[in-house]
Parts: sequence; C-alpha cells; structure tokens
Amino acid sequence: MSKIEIFSDFAELSEANIRRLNAVCQCLDQKEFKKSDVIIRKGDKGDELYILYDGAVQIKGKTPHDEEFAIIDLDHKQNVFFGELALIDQDRRSASVYAKTDCKTLSLSGTDFLNLCEQDSLLGYKVLFKIAKRLSGNLRRSTSETLAMYQALIDEVENRF
Repeated sequence: MSKIEIFSDFAELSEANIRRLNAVCQCLDQKEFKKSDVIIRKGDKGDELYILYDGAVQIKGKTPHDEEFAIIDLDHKQNVFFGELALIDQDRRSASVYAKTDCKTLSLSGTDFLNLCEQDSLLGYKVLFKIAKRLSGNLRRSTSETLAMYQALIDEVENRF
C-alpha cells in the first residue's frame, strides 16, 4: 500500500504506520473487470477511489462534440490509482476509465475514507495533502496547455491578417 502515492507518507515501518495502512486495507473492496469493461464512466456520480492491483487501464476524455479520446494508458506496475476526487466530493466523474486487459482493483469508498479520517486525523491530512498536490500539478499543466493553445490561436489569427 505504501507504494501508492497517496499512502507513501506511511512507508516507514513503524507501529503507527502499519496500524494506519491496515485500517485502510480493511476498508478496501476487491473488484474484477474484464477487458473493455467500463470501470468509471464520465458524468456518473462517483464515490470510490480505485487502486489498480493487476492489469492495465485506459483513461479517456470527451471532446465538446462528445467524441472520446485517449488521455493515458496505465499499468498496475506503475502503482496507480484513479477516482481520488470521489474521496472529497462525490461529484460527477471527469473522465472514463476502461479496462485494457482483465483487471483487479481495490476500491475505497468516500464514506469509509471519511470514517478513517475521523478515527485518524493524521492519515486524513496526509492523504488529502497528497491529493491536493496532485490536483495542483494537474491544474498547473492544464493552465500551461490552455495558454499554449491560446497563444497558438493568436499567432494563427495574426498570421492571416
């Protein structure tokens, strides 16, 4: 578990960290998906974080014309997780996740996570801080990409006149 980024602060083998990770493990549900199954569908309400335990997935977004496009392929060897925003807000999913191969995941519900946070505030703080860092990195990349597209559009318009 400590190889997963959001739990990496608990990698040190102390009694407290082992207790924390065991508490998380007790809340996890194993789910299996066949190749091509939808694990998460964009637009659906979400309430679970998924840890990819075995297999490979593809994350897809949609264009404004509702056409799907691949964002990234992920493999369990990368110690990946997805759907982490569901631990915070249970809002609509922002992307779809498809099983590229038969997959096994471990899922953590938002309700179970909040209960863990109430029992162990340090666990909640550290995990939420990791999620916030990931979100801020995504926001910075998105802003940079938006500015690059905006500049390309301006350059294109200026070159036409």
